[in-house]
Amino acid sequence: MLSHWLTQLSDRNPQLLREIKGRVTRRQVLVTLALSLVTQLLIMGYNWRRLGSAYAETSESNMMWRLWWFDICNTTTWIALLLLLFLGSYLLVNDIAQEERRGTLDFVRLSPESAQSVLLGKLLGVPILLYGAIASALPLHLWAANNAGLSLLLIASVYLLAVASCSFVFSFTLLHSLGWGAQAQFWYVLPVPCIIYFLLSLLSVYGSFKYQYHAHSQFMAATGYFNLGSGFFIAVSVLVTAMVVLTFSMWWESIKRFHHPPLRR
Repeated sequence: MLSHWLTQLSDRNPQLLREIKGRVTRRQVLVTLALSLVTQLLIMGYNWRRLGSAYAETSESNMMWRLWWFDICNTTTWIALLLLLFLGSYLLVNDIAQEERRGTLDFVRLSPESAQSVLLGKLLGVPILLYGAIASALPLHLWAANNAGLSLLLIASVYLLAVASCSFVFSFTLLHSLGWGAQAQFWYVLPVPCIIYFLLSLLSVYGSFKYQYHAHSQFMAATGYFNLGSGFFIAVSVLVTAMVVLTFSMWWESIKRFHHPPLRR
């Protein structure tokens, strides 16, 4: 079964298969899963201590449990975004710069594989272990969001924002790396994930404030779920639309630059 899937993947995207074979080993997978599990346990342990001190000061146990699960969901979200936006960008820049220095990317350009296939293979394959670590934390994140009383629409909006943000940052990283070649540096890319992380932080602060207010009111006790107002979803829609448009623009520019590498100095 596995060999059949690998054969299909080789036919559809040979570059992705090469990236997976070069990075996914049993030891690397076990280390990645272990680090992800330890991080999740640390998040739960840290918030458990906070719950204990807060629970001693109040008798509203249901409210405190909701806040505890919300803190776990929120902390997991921001650690995952931090890793994806910053570590993911670093891995992409470093990989393409190394391939340009070794000259291996020139052989890929001479292959019959399309530029779209190669670049998509890079985007999906280079951070493959990072994606695996994030995926292993999704059950905890979804369970915490459900126990915190977050609506499905709000959870879907968070995931949509995460996907749009990563696509935008990775597309910019790809464009920079192909433009600079062996001279590409992560420090030149760093301002972009910082700006995106800051914008998402503003939305998070607003959402956390609203959640704290409703958690201490009778609203969630009566309805059983929490949802932000229409203003939040309008802001999310505008931000996602802008990032999608810019992502596609940078993607097509990256395809053009792929077959016209910068001159080596």
